[in-house]
Amino acid sequence: MLEQRKELTYEGQNTCAGIDVHLKSWTVSIQTETLHHKTFTQPADVSVSVNYLREHFPSANYHSVYEAGFSGFRAHYKFKEMDINNIVINPADVPTSQKEQLQKDDPTDSRKLARSLRAGSLTAIHVPSKQTLHERPLVRVRSSLVKDMIRFKQRIKSLLYFYGISCPGEFESSGTHWSKAFIQWLKENVSQDENMSKEALLFILEEVEQQRKLLLEVTRKIRASSRSETYGSRMALLRTIPGTGFIAAVTFLTELIALLYGFGDQINPYSR
Repeated sequence: MLEQRKELTYEGQNTCAGIDVHLKSWTVSIQTETLHHKTFTQPADVSVSVNYLREHFPSANYHSVYEAGFSGFRAHYKFKEMDINNIVINPADVPTSQKEQLQKDDPTDSRKLARSLRAGSLTAIHVPSKQTLHERPLVRVRSSLVKDMIRFKQRIKSLLYFYGISCPGEFESSGTHWSKAFIQWLKENVSQDENMSKEALLFILEEVEQQRKLLLEVTRKIRASSRSETYGSRMALLRTIPGTGFIAAVTFLTELIALLYGFGDQINPYSR
């Protein structure tokens, strides 16, 4: 005697979730291959989306998409860990009608994402590895520290010019300018000038020395990372290019890594 099975299954079917990501809540639209299921708001938590998909569409092929933005790629990694075929896209690449532009809101955006994902009309951007995302902020912090150092040096130069103080000849060349000996000269000689604001100069010099220590420490960490298995061979190749130094090479590898993976290639969201 045949038994009737009452359990629902979507085995072999594609289920697409378009997610409009915000800081504290997400607006999610879910579409199957034939119909629009639902649009709802949920907490900004990947597990909530995944549990909903598995509960309402058991055994389906799960696909999701959200736009690249302030939230980075943490949600993408989490979706992948939970066996959801997620992609991240450039917001400007989403097909949009004039009506959707005029009536823009979160539910409309999420439905648009789900519809485009189901139609296969979205191009995924390259998502860097976790290691690359770990190294990239170090390179950016170093760049910020260098800019801060330049500002501090400009302030000291302004003080020297304002009080008519000239640098000795031994500190005029680029190799000795802002060396330890130059900083020591500023402390011992310039700060004692009766026309100079000693307190202001010493405060700025203290900031310069602190920034220099931070810059040195960050550079050491970046240099150590550049010798890793991930970057070692590529760094060596980039350094063979005339005029390419250590900082330029590591910046290229962390900021422009997408170029190494065929930037601009079309990606079928159902194929990965």
